[in-house]
Amino acid sequence: MSNPSEKPTIQANAEKCIGCKKCEMACVSAHINLSFKEAKKRGLPVFPRIKVVKVDNLKFPTRCHHCDDAPCVNACPFGVIRQEKGIVTVNEAMCVGCKMCVMACPYGAIEVGEEGETGFTGRKNKGAAKKCDLCQTWRADNGKDVCACVEACPKQVLELVTVPTAGLQQ
Repeated sequence: MSNPSEKPTIQANAEKCIGCKKCEMACVSAHINLSFKEAKKRGLPVFPRIKVVKVDNLKFPTRCHHCDDAPCVNACPFGVIRQEKGIVTVNEAMCVGCKMCVMACPYGAIEVGEEGETGFTGRKNKGAAKKCDLCQTWRADNGKDVCACVEACPKQVLELVTVPTAGLQQ
């Protein structure tokens, strides 16, 4: 993205969502390199970075909004959450799992834990913050223009768009 006054985000049309959770399954697969079904079969912990929420008869996907002045970035005492070119990312290898970002996020879009094959290794209760990263690695590795959740949605509820920003933190 070359325009510094814009940032990418996932836009959702809640009226079209049927609550199938295919976006959640695709998200997990994109981040642990296993199908959701295989991960569950093996009993591996998984953390979809997008969640389908049901309120009354309405179902809608929730995810990180990559806030312009992201509270999670400001809350992280170790500086492992950063915002570059409008995308808020976590350096999961450096995250100590203190959960300050979880408490700061106004959208409930961050969870802390270990997932996939790494979920059973390392010290007990060690986890890293997990949040939507707009599938940057998955998109680069697979030559994709859209996120895994967008690609998987059978009703085209999700769309990767660029939106104006008030002022990006670099």
